[in-house]
Amino acid sequence: MKKLLLVCHVLALVVVTMQAQTTILDFETPETSTLFQYFGSPLDGSLNENIANPNPSGINTSATVGKFVKPAVAEVWAGAFSNPNPTVLVDLTANGKISVKVHMDHIGNLTLKLEGSPDGGDNWLTTVANTKVNEWEELVFDASVPSLEPPFSAASGHVYARVVLFFDFGTGGTGSDVTSYFDDIVTLPSTVTTTTILDWETPETGTTFQYFGSSLDGTLTETITNPNPSGINTSDNVLKYVKPTVAQTWAGAFSNPDPATPVDLSGGAQVCIKVHMDHIGNLALKLEGSTSGAPNWITTVANTKVNEWEEICFDPSVPSLEPPFEAASGAYTRVVVFFDFGTAGTGTDVVSYLDDVVVKGGGAPQAKTVNFKVDMNNYTSNFDKVYISGSFNNWSGDANPLTDDNFDGIWEGSITVPNGLYEYKVTLDNWAAEEMFSGFEECTRRDASGQFVNRLLTVSADQTLPQFCFNSCYACGEEVKINFRLGMNGITPSPDGVWLCGGGNFDVPGGKYKMNDTDGDGIFEITVPRKTGFQSYYAFANGACPDFSCKENLAGQPCGDPANFNDRFLAAVSSNTTVATCYEACFTNAECLSSTSQGIEDERVFSIMGNPAASNGTILQFGANVSGEKQVFLINAVGQVTGQWQVGESAEQYTLPVRSLPAGVYFVRVQIGDRYYTRKLVI
Repeated sequence: MKKLLLVCHVLALVVVTMQAQTTILDFETPETSTLFQYFGSPLDGSLNENIANPNPSGINTSATVGKFVKPAVAEVWAGAFSNPNPTVLVDLTANGKISVKVHMDHIGNLTLKLEGSPDGGDNWLTTVANTKVNEWEELVFDASVPSLEPPFSAASGHVYARVVLFFDFGTGGTGSDVTSYFDDIVTLPSTVTTTTILDWETPETGTTFQYFGSSLDGTLTETITNPNPSGINTSDNVLKYVKPTVAQTWAGAFSNPDPATPVDLSGGAQVCIKVHMDHIGNLALKLEGSTSGAPNWITTVANTKVNEWEEICFDPSVPSLEPPFEAASGAYTRVVVFFDFGTAGTGTDVVSYLDDVVVKGGGAPQAKTVNFKVDMNNYTSNFDKVYISGSFNNWSGDANPLTDDNFDGIWEGSITVPNGLYEYKVTLDNWAAEEMFSGFEECTRRDASGQFVNRLLTVSADQTLPQFCFNSCYACGEEVKINFRLGMNGITPSPDGVWLCGGGNFDVPGGKYKMNDTDGDGIFEITVPRKTGFQSYYAFANGACPDFSCKENLAGQPCGDPANFNDRFLAAVSSNTTVATCYEACFTNAECLSSTSQGIEDERVFSIMGNPAASNGTILQFGANVSGEKQVFLINAVGQVTGQWQVGESAEQYTLPVRSLPAGVYFVRVQIGDRYYTRKLVI
């Protein structure tokens, strides 16, 4: 029996500053200045101003700054984008953070969005709260944090052209214009840790690779003296790699034995390898043996230099070249290399060399603590234990238990994980029961397979999540269900689906909120859970068009708000509510049938005196040529009839009782015989 020799190895860590601070915008020179174009408010389409610093003190005594106005009436997503874009790209391939100086007269937040990545990076959005009032403060945005928007990628490793700013993102206009200032948008250097996986200088950092796919199949590589100790690589030993005369396009070699140190890609790290080749070709890197169950990952990078050492780096956020085409994540135990991947043997042995397989990342992942409080009082079945099960513990049914120390039905506990995006659920008694979601909740998403819907958790700092109810995004008693019922009004449904969309809360057509006609009655439905008091603009779309080109057109109709893209408006919801209407129409039922639908629309039927409504009521003035009994309907913004009155045929006026109604947008419809008309009323 062989004895195992246990070797204590020393992990090679080198801290390296990757890049100096780079100024993107400081508004002091034409090259470092631009304007920002407003959107999502009455300022839509106009440009901001660059003005003299209103408070040249503290950390910012510069002459010129950017001025940002959030008008009295503004969407929760109102902001401004650079127009034109800065002359300097926001380069996060090495820099790991972005800072912005802000001056605000209140405690709120600044949200930064980066768009237009020339290297294919996903748009990135994240928020940082300010902590100072009426003085300059520097806010720092960590590029390794997952974006707040799908596909929730980090910005690390990418370059961006456009800068978008949102002051007080998530908060609508307050009724007064709010002015803030910003300056000095810069990228900050990353102090990163370089971890040596293989350098062939010590037994702990060396190994051999076993060939496959060629006449060398089953044999091992050689470690030799560096054939060209110059330039970026003067080390003593390197690995020699031979691609024989006859070789498959996929010929390569895998580590055997595997390296003593796994390839850990946590925290946005990348893998870099030094190569020496006598021709222009490529090196493909494949990582196998994930410690977290992630699929194998392979990608290719071309070399650019001949007969000299060159370092090439592999971005783990790039989708794998092989199914299931996912990015790399976590740690891998096996390294596989392919020189000239995709090219068969050329008829001559081709010799190349590699050295210094290292991981360059943001240092050892800094674990963050997330605290949970789960209210189980509404769950009536018997259970003994409550757990948090998710992607951070391989969906274990007993790895992260919660406790109810106060015996009040509130189960508490925590997890400690690195920055990242995770999915999870609350489970009971080792998966005897679990939360079940529809996929339309604000705190959930459907997994790539389409089979499972889980809670979504973005970790970028220590945090305590708001207490939530089992099977809900909100505290017990705070959830309402909004059922949207939509008749198609004679329009053929698109084969790509019918969608609830828009308003800053319901995604794009083709996104999260697809409606269904499960019973085949021609009425499309969706039920959306939301927190009590939820209100929003919204629309419907016939088709999956992310640019909203297939959205319904309500221009000129009373239920379409011209100041908000002719979207509909859902007033604050305090209980379970059904919204019934028709595509591209303002019906108050999904059957698209009403007495008015077969009548004659006549604006002479009535006018409104006192709009917005006066405290003593609103007067309806009937037309001089109107005779007969009048039917008066008051309809709220979600299409519900909140009042109905009959007015005698001789009456010339009617005072509408509105004093006790909540403030909001309503519609008044008057029907006289076969004539009718509807007008908007603001209370």
